[in-house]
Amino acid sequence: MNGLQRYLPDQRFLILLNRFIVRYDESECNKEKIVKDAYLFCVGYFLKYQSDYENHHLAGSSNILAVLTSALLSPNYHTIPSTIGLERVLYFYKFIVEYVIWNEYEAEKTFRSQKKSFEYRPEVKCQRNKVRK
Repeated sequence: MNGLQRYLPDQRFLILLNRFIVRYDESECNKEKIVKDAYLFCVGYFLKYQSDYENHHLAGSSNILAVLTSALLSPNYHTIPSTIGLERVLYFYKFIVEYVIWNEYEAEKTFRSQKKSFEYRPEVKCQRNKVRK
């Protein structure tokens, strides 16, 4: 991720998500698995790097959609070099949204279980405390 440090957080998120989806796509996984795992990737990224942006008035899965949508609609999206193609993220975005809407219980359960496991990891707590100081 060192080469990505020059990008803003929302740009980094999209670039990493795109790499994740492309690797899955190349391994010829079915679309449903790619969508579920891409959502799980988004949850993990959100909890590790963007949890300060959590809106407590929204469900956890809605926060993920908000961050993903915000990154795609951000003016920073257009400053990502054209050599980094984000076509796969754009293609799978609609399927991730559909997954969260049509599987609300499962998506929220995934978010909560990941959040719980993330909060109980001692090394993460130490890292987050260092950043906030």
